[in-house]
Amino acid sequence: MSGPISIEIGTQSVRVAQLVERRGRIRAVRFAEQDLPPGYRWEVGGDRQPVAEAMAEALAVAGIRSRTAVVVLPRGQVTARISAYPKAERDELRRVVEYDLADHIPFPVDQVIIDFQELGPSGDGSGLVDVLVVAAPLELVREYLRVTEDAGLRVSGITVDALALDDLARMSGREPTGLGAEVEVGSRSTTINISAEERLRLTRSVAVGGNQLIRAIQEDLGASPEEAEALKENEGLMLLSRSPQPAAIRAWADSLVGEIRRSALSFGPAGLSRILLFGRESRTPGLVEHLAAEFGVEPLRLSAADIFPGCELIGGGPEAADNCLVAMAAAAYAIGQSAWKVSLLPAEVAEAARATRLRSAVGVSAAAAAIAMALLYLLVARDVRHLEADVKGLQAQSENAALVRAEAETVLSERGRLKRQAEALEAIHIRRYTALELLRTIAVYSPTEIVVTEFVLRPGQLLHLRGTAPSSTMVADLQYRLGLSPLVSEVNLTGADRVSGRAPSGSKGQASLRFAMELRLWTQEPETSGGTLTPWGGGR
Repeated sequence: MSGPISIEIGTQSVRVAQLVERRGRIRAVRFAEQDLPPGYRWEVGGDRQPVAEAMAEALAVAGIRSRTAVVVLPRGQVTARISAYPKAERDELRRVVEYDLADHIPFPVDQVIIDFQELGPSGDGSGLVDVLVVAAPLELVREYLRVTEDAGLRVSGITVDALALDDLARMSGREPTGLGAEVEVGSRSTTINISAEERLRLTRSVAVGGNQLIRAIQEDLGASPEEAEALKENEGLMLLSRSPQPAAIRAWADSLVGEIRRSALSFGPAGLSRILLFGRESRTPGLVEHLAAEFGVEPLRLSAADIFPGCELIGGGPEAADNCLVAMAAAAYAIGQSAWKVSLLPAEVAEAARATRLRSAVGVSAAAAAIAMALLYLLVARDVRHLEADVKGLQAQSENAALVRAEAETVLSERGRLKRQAEALEAIHIRRYTALELLRTIAVYSPTEIVVTEFVLRPGQLLHLRGTAPSSTMVADLQYRLGLSPLVSEVNLTGADRVSGRAPSGSKGQASLRFAMELRLWTQEPETSGGTLTPWGGGR
């Protein structure tokens, strides 16, 4: 039996998938990927025709006939948070979630689609439960509905690619201990999931992707866009072995590593025990080796054959199948084989879909129509009784609404106080870990002629660094390299003066310059796009 299909609209292509079940087991996977026109970018209110045509072509290549689909939204276009809330019934929890979410989204609550799912008891022993909350702008959701309608499809559910990544990790046999990272490297952005003990703990989207690497190659090597794309496909991060090392390519690699490390640091200094890579850009040469060197664990790039062993893959070769892994996981969601129940489908669309299915059932035969009408009558009668009960219930709820709101505000205030305490302790823990990492960075990049004589980090203050060096050039070089570190957001050279006299007995040279620096760590201010340098003596 063939179930609903999944549709994933990427920046460069449209991907579709369908799982074929026989006797309760998945026997085959139909899939296809169809490229969008070069340079085309689909936006809300823009031209939908190229997307609809690519969707129809992909369905034809895969041999998919089903007209019911689940749509996959990219993580970068939605808000997704995991927060702790008091245990409550779903309707009561929804009121608390909407009240809390209003402070974290740039839209009024009535202009977004919200859904949530309980994950289990919070790990802090507070008696609260962790809840994943997902929200998407209503107009964005409607645009996805319009383009699927253009392709002649009916939408039965809307999920998020980050949840599909978590399902893929579960299907692959995710390890129960330690921190794991699921990383999907895309063309424009990268989705990062952090999981622990078989539970999703964090999901982020960062603006680091294959397109940015192409621009870095252009900047470093002076290549045309076509040449830079070919270099990315053929050499990728192996370009870092060139001398002198390409600075922009190195910055791209450091940004990706820094974002993954920063995501993991949200749960303390423990290292990652597993890294799973997905997406077309994850095949960039040298990426696996670079991540392995940075994190001390060999990343695993999963394939469709790993996730669906023994299944027939219909629609393209192994590379195309691997590109469609997220769509395949969403197809598992479509047939109820996902750990996630979250759906961003508007209520009116869900009701319309149910009404459409009812009309189709009515048209089977006159007898079926009579039965359907009778059932409809019973359902309406039951709904009327329920509405009467609801009216009475609403009258009582209106009297208790102020009390419920006050209780919710009290709980949220207490949770905020506990959260601030936890963040203060976490900041101290991360600051110590950051200082150790920064010492390691100085040891790696500092020339042997530079001697660090003082390293002071006090709570609430900048890090003070003092030392001696043979020349101001070496001091400037050390300052530049520290500014590239993702642990540092600002480096100021506060002073330098010549040292008179001879070097100590037994030394190889004469320390001719004392210097002092102030460093602002990434934990001491909001995230920025990169570190800044303030050289001694102005902008020389």
